[in-house]
Amino acid sequence: MIAGIRMRQLFVLLPLIGVTIASAIAAVAGRGADETFLAEQKNPTRVSAEAVEDLMLAAPDPAPPHERLGTRARCETDGRRELRNPWRCTVEYPSGSVARFVVTIKNDGSYVADYSGDTARATGCCLDVPAAE
Repeated sequence: MIAGIRMRQLFVLLPLIGVTIASAIAAVAGRGADETFLAEQKNPTRVSAEAVEDLMLAAPDPAPPHERLGTRARCETDGRRELRNPWRCTVEYPSGSVARFVVTIKNDGSYVADYSGDTARATGCCLDVPAAE
């Protein structure tokens, strides 16, 4: 078959075959990226208010004796990204005191909580940060 093809036709046919093979390789190699993108769309990584509230129950009370078990926590955010930082949390303690925090969740699940109206800071670990599979 190739013997009957003229030289000029061969110069057109060979690059076309090369482009076809390269396109097939690129399509197969790109499939994994599309699957990852779709998985992230179906299972977005978002931190929930309930998870942050549970975490903040262990933040120490700024008032002595600095109890570490809050009785109630309420957290809100306007954040739109995965970790939804910053969080505004209010924690009530058995002593009756109420602490307000501005909380930042880090990628590793640890947090930094600044006491509102104070220079004190609470840190802790670890929130189970959801991840797309």
